[in-house]
Amino acid sequence: MKEKGSGFGGFIVCFLVSLLYHAGWALATVAALVAHFAAGYPFWLFYVGLGIWVLSALISALIITFGNRNHDGPFIRQNNVNPYSKSNSDFGMKDKK
Repeated sequence: MKEKGSGFGGFIVCFLVSLLYHAGWALATVAALVAHFAAGYPFWLFYVGLGIWVLSALISALIITFGNRNHDGPFIRQNNVNPYSKSNSDFGMKDKK
């Protein structure tokens, strides 16, 4: 079992996926931009749509990544006590303790 990393990479991936999940706000933002250039609607509607899109994706990514923490404590390597399984030395590796 691999020890959990302490990096920030999981959040970035989750945020990018969340941006794709909330793509409906991106379409509304593009529609507001097109309406600005085509019909003269105010430009701040584009910024409102962009802000809602990014903030909703950011909040959902924060909830998912920081809610998915391991609360069992630190990683502790346990010895294999199963008499029917092979040890690491049978595979040509040293037993790590």
